[in-house]
Amino acid sequence: MKLLTAIFIWAGLSAGLWVGHAQEVALSAEEFAKLDTFEGHELAKADKLFAAKDFRSAAAAYEAFLVQYAKSSATAYAILRKGRCQQLGNKRFEAIKTYTEVLDYFPNAVQYAAAALYYIGVCHEANGHVEEALKSWTEMARDVDYQKHFLAAGALTSLADNLLKLGRISEAANFYEQAATNFRRANPEVYREAISKIMRIRIRLQPDQPKLREFYDKLDGFEGKGSDGDYWTRVRTSIQHQAGTFSEAEAKTRDTFYRYWADQMEGKFASWDDYQIDLAGFRRAYERDTGKWTERLDRQFRDHQKPDDFDRVIKWIQLFAGQKPKVQEYYGKLNFAKMNNAQLQRLMHILFQTVQDAGMAKNVFDKIRLDQMNDNEKANLARSVWNFGNDQMVEAPCQTMTDKNRGVMERLRYYEYKRNAGKGLPLADEATKIPAVAKEAYWLKANLLQNTGRFADAIPAYQAADNPPANLWRIVDCHLGLKKRDQALAQLREIENFFKDHAAEAALRIASLHRDDQKQYVRYLRGILKKYPKSSQSNTAHLELERLGVPIGGGVDAE
Repeated sequence: MKLLTAIFIWAGLSAGLWVGHAQEVALSAEEFAKLDTFEGHELAKADKLFAAKDFRSAAAAYEAFLVQYAKSSATAYAILRKGRCQQLGNKRFEAIKTYTEVLDYFPNAVQYAAAALYYIGVCHEANGHVEEALKSWTEMARDVDYQKHFLAAGALTSLADNLLKLGRISEAANFYEQAATNFRRANPEVYREAISKIMRIRIRLQPDQPKLREFYDKLDGFEGKGSDGDYWTRVRTSIQHQAGTFSEAEAKTRDTFYRYWADQMEGKFASWDDYQIDLAGFRRAYERDTGKWTERLDRQFRDHQKPDDFDRVIKWIQLFAGQKPKVQEYYGKLNFAKMNNAQLQRLMHILFQTVQDAGMAKNVFDKIRLDQMNDNEKANLARSVWNFGNDQMVEAPCQTMTDKNRGVMERLRYYEYKRNAGKGLPLADEATKIPAVAKEAYWLKANLLQNTGRFADAIPAYQAADNPPANLWRIVDCHLGLKKRDQALAQLREIENFFKDHAAEAALRIASLHRDDQKQYVRYLRGILKKYPKSSQSNTAHLELERLGVPIGGGVDAE
């Protein structure tokens, strides 16, 4: 008996996650313990077939069980599983009849009757009978016992999704709320999706702040302990997200949307900058009046600014990025002597990237106190301005590093990135004499030489870099740049022979270098098919042979 119990539990649990992510209904160990040895044995056989997805055989096994043990305590379960076999075997009309038997004869066996009702809805929906599906799911949602079943989560969300498609928005919202309320703990995925849909409905489709707040308070917050600030943060985020869903034809609806939410937000959180900034932005969206928007932001700044709050000044500079006079005005409120390096760097990046004023950005850079920075901070600063187009801004922090060798390497990396051989090569020659970074220095030097067409000089530098196969690929390119095809082929054969993960790629490049001789080209392509059948290069070779109209068979090993 214990062995059979173990087999049964394995079969039931292994049925696991099949339809969507819904767990299959299975007998509990307690229910199975009530069966006699022969019942358990027959049911375990059927469950193993079900777990193996042999639904035709499983359906027959469940039917045989029902005939042989008509009065078994597992009858409702066996009928449900028979219906699942029919449903999963695409015999949905038969499945509906079978599920109906569960409802007719075992309505109080909630675990199975609720599941049967849910699956009837799924079958109707798959058959294109949406209204019938909605009836089944609505019945499940309204039944006090059935609505607690784990499959009710799917019933509620499917019901709500279909009602939403049919334009029955208010009804859909009610069922999403029921799903969120009932399955907040039991099914977090369904809960989060339901909250997302409720936000979309109450924010965008049928804006209704009071109802949204009522539901938020009912749950005491959507995540963790609720609060006024958390609520309005979520609302503002959703407004911004939903704003992008309006089409050009919905311009008036969009204006109404922004006006509604701006009115709902008015009069709250006077000192909360982010809140007031969003409110000003929502007003601007439908008023289309930049002057009023500017006045609101100026007033917010003036009413709540504290002495030496430079972070706030920087924030306003970013807000006014598109208005150079306003940027200059707020820039004038800064006291650089009192600002720390982090503030200066943030301001510098805003001026360069958002305001797009390289001159102002450089002016701020010059005020950064390099003597207060360690080498790591200097390296990060230098790398952050690589794309500013100003070599001096990279040079300055690198040249003041305590570790002079590191300063040399940081400058070399920059000039290699900029492909500036004139400034990079002297640094590379200096860095190759530093043992700890010599290989990288040779690699960067080789790149600079190759990029300037000095292929013959690049090859020994790549060899000194000694980072195969990366350097070997570059050497191949250099040989080809020098029109030395044989040397390139020899290097590719070395890669193919000694670097397994790159062999197929090397073989394909070898083949490509024989394009001028179709017989040889075909020979090498066939060799790839034979030697590297599971590689992407084999697929490329196959397509190329088809393009050439050459039979695929008859491949020989590439040499």
